Amino acid sequence: MADLKSGEPFGLDNSFIASVDWNLALSRAIYDMRSDFIFAPHLRFVCRQAGKEIIDQLKSDLRSGTFSPSVPITIDVPKSHCMRVLVPSRRGGPPFSRPGSILLPRDRLFYQALADQAALIVEAKTDRERSFSHRLAEGSSESMFQPTRTCWSNLQKALAKHARAKSSHYVLKIDVANFFGSLNQHTLINILNDAGYAKSLSSRLEALLTSYTGERSSRGILQGMYPSDLLGNHYMAPIDEFLDEYGVPSARYVDDVYIFVESVDAADKLLRKLIPYLRGYDLVLNEAKSVIMPKGSLLTEEPDLEALFANAVEEISKQVDDTDFSADYGFQSEWNDEDEDPEQKVKELELAATKILFDSLSDYPGQEENIERFCLPLFSKAGSDYAIAHVLDAFKKRPSMSQIYASYLAKFLEKKEASTLLVELLADASLTDWQKMWVLAALMQRRPSDDAPVKTSMRLLRDATRHDALRAIAAICVGRFGDHARRKDLFAVYPSVSSYIQSAIYFSSRTWPTVERSNAKASWGAHGQLNTLLTAAMATPLKK
Repeated sequence: MADLKSGEPFGLDNSFIASVDWNLALSRAIYDMRSDFIFAPHLRFVCRQAGKEIIDQLKSDLRSGTFSPSVPITIDVPKSHCMRVLVPSRRGGPPFSRPGSILLPRDRLFYQALADQAALIVEAKTDRERSFSHRLAEGSSESMFQPTRTCWSNLQKALAKHARAKSSHYVLKIDVANFFGSLNQHTLINILNDAGYAKSLSSRLEALLTSYTGERSSRGILQGMYPSDLLGNHYMAPIDEFLDEYGVPSARYVDDVYIFVESVDAADKLLRKLIPYLRGYDLVLNEAKSVIMPKGSLLTEEPDLEALFANAVEEISKQVDDTDFSADYGFQSEWNDEDEDPEQKVKELELAATKILFDSLSDYPGQEENIERFCLPLFSKAGSDYAIAHVLDAFKKRPSMSQIYASYLAKFLEKKEASTLLVELLADASLTDWQKMWVLAALMQRRPSDDAPVKTSMRLLRDATRHDALRAIAAICVGRFGDHARRKDLFAVYPSVSSYIQSAIYFSSRTWPTVERSNAKASWGAHGQLNTLLTAAMATPLKK
């Protein structure tokens, strides 16, 4: 960052500002929000309704050299892997967690624009015979990448091909520990520069990344956004090159690498060189997940499951347009955050193969979440309550699935068992703030039958020990469903909370009576960049 001063505002050359497709970057940022770790309807509303204002504001800051990154919103997200309990216990151990982040609109747009400028350069340097994750979609797709399910299927085909080769008998399967949190930002920038990324852009990207990770000595990148997916995947490109030069077949999905070797001794010999090489990129192996196994184990691990997935994909692909469906692990159904009728999104779908896949849950231990992540959004889209009993039973058992479970149950709030469980979960002290955020998001999809969710939300909003992401959603719930007294409470709370929560309170005023809405605009409408954008967004007719 020789042309930038650390910690100071910066700009960007006009020629690069003019070369960026800002509308594409904005559309990708909005599309990417569908699978965010944090539910932030006020930010998505701003991006959808005031996109031009965001673009104009960002371009103005870059031209004048006054752009300064904002602080990300980051929350602990439970992982599927739990700590082992070495004593008799009725419940599993506590789940491990990872940080999940979102950016404010202007930062997210800039991060996406910088990634868009790097995308084709990264793609040209990607070894398509070895890297299968986050393949770019064709043209100027708002989804940026091919569906994850497509990429995963291509990986499985490559693994099957390598496993059939007579020259190898074993598979060395390695996983990098804390991959996204370990990336060396300076190394990442050097890799991008070597690939041909303009230094005037890479220096700005490095400034963003450094500001987002704070005191962690330029280690790690934010998880859960398209740009980070692109950059994280490219960080492993030198590992692909190393394995190519070493002369062993391999296939990689992000930081999971499958290497085909002749013998255990050959794996030992390779690891003696690979481990130090990884260490040179500040990466270490996850000892619990790295393993050497006969290649036959790879072929017999889950071929039947792959066939079930293939049947379900074929079934749904005939009924839903590709732009409306991504058949992949991690697919997230879109939240009804724009006051639309949820029933408008219900479609008549034939899901026989999907139900067969879902019914196989108990047959494939360790694959439960992959199956649920595929099936539940489809059941939700079709308005099918086929999985409701399963989700009600599993909600507390699988904290990492709370986002998808809540999204599914949101379609069935008219069922007493679903709404009752969600209200109980909202008050359950054992749930994390991230889980409660999604529970509350689900409850907000339908006006509650009583004051209980609003009362609990007000208590969460006032609790300064709670995460801002949860308190912001609690504020929106109170503003949307509370009475006049509750709205007065929001006015009283407003001065004592962060600007992120303040913007959520202001966002909730769009449903208030005219006089109160006008008072909110007069009081809060010009409080900082985000509220100013909200004012512009609320003045614009709703965009579909």
